[in-house]
Amino acid sequence: MKSHRISYGLWLLLLAAAFLLTGCGTSKPEQTVVSELELIKKLDEQTILSFVSYEDIMSSEAPSTDIGPETTEAVQLFFQNFDYRILSSRVSKNTAIVKVRLTNLDMQSLARDMCLALTARSADPRTAPEDLSMNDYFALLGEVMKSHSYKILSTDARFELTKLSDGSWSILSGDDLEDQLVGGFISYLNDPYLVTPEEILALTFDYFLEFSPEDWIAYLNMDDIFATGSTLGEELDLELASQISRYFSYQIKDSTIDGDSASVTLTVTSLNLENVLNDCREKLLDYAATTEAIRATDAELADKTAKMLLTSLKANETTLSQDIDILFTNNGSSWEMQLGENFSNALLGNAVSAISALTGET
Repeated sequence: MKSHRISYGLWLLLLAAAFLLTGCGTSKPEQTVVSELELIKKLDEQTILSFVSYEDIMSSEAPSTDIGPETTEAVQLFFQNFDYRILSSRVSKNTAIVKVRLTNLDMQSLARDMCLALTARSADPRTAPEDLSMNDYFALLGEVMKSHSYKILSTDARFELTKLSDGSWSILSGDDLEDQLVGGFISYLNDPYLVTPEEILALTFDYFLEFSPEDWIAYLNMDDIFATGSTLGEELDLELASQISRYFSYQIKDSTIDGDSASVTLTVTSLNLENVLNDCREKLLDYAATTEAIRATDAELADKTAKMLLTSLKANETTLSQDIDILFTNNGSSWEMQLGENFSNALLGNAVSAISALTGET
């Protein structure tokens, strides 16, 4: 089974690094802070491109360094509601502290929606994890902001400044200040508990609802799953996968979190394989009482068994619902889902015991 691990990374540090404070040259600390904040309020495309410098890109973790219109649009959307108000300014010899109230989008909600969008993009069990370019990330951020509405909230930022030899003031930049400038967005985005185990499970299982029979064959690695040894093995696999594709559904019932471990209880509905095999068993018992069965070779018996099993599968219209627990572990980046044998068994309608009963020299 594929393990799902979402890594949000530090790529959004660029969002704050784009406004890495280097302001100096004014005679008052408050004026220095205002001049920097005005740069954010008056963003245009050229300003954004000049801030996102070659050095910034080279120091980022982004797998590709492309910057397209999606990047500049996302940054503009991110700061279109940005405003500020100076709360206080205190000078002590060669140091100063300026406190500012910043206004912008509800960054916790935005970060949560962004994490969900990243999770959804990576949750499809049919695809391998992909390395997104920086522009891809910002394009996704732009899509999230355009498809959601957010409250406008206020947060406080604390600017520390130092006085230079020429009498001007320079802002001391750092991770904390950068995060404050974006309303805590970076901290929220890197919160490993922001997206819940239930949400991760739902995003993944919704993809299962879209699976074709061929998808299920690939995902479950079916290869003569009933071990009939017959030439009908592939046809049996396809019919079984078709039944799973037709009947699979799920419903989350409950979840528990205990530190870095979690469990989600859900009901999984799939075909009723026990019903299928019981029907097949009756056919086999009737066949075993015939003289044809006594004279048949091993290969002929295998083909006959496969044909009866295929007939029973195609006639099946019953489902089976089972409650199972899916375990999660928080790896410090996000919740990692562990899809184990209990999930496979539920998909196949208690296949382990059912197939053993059929192939156990019935």
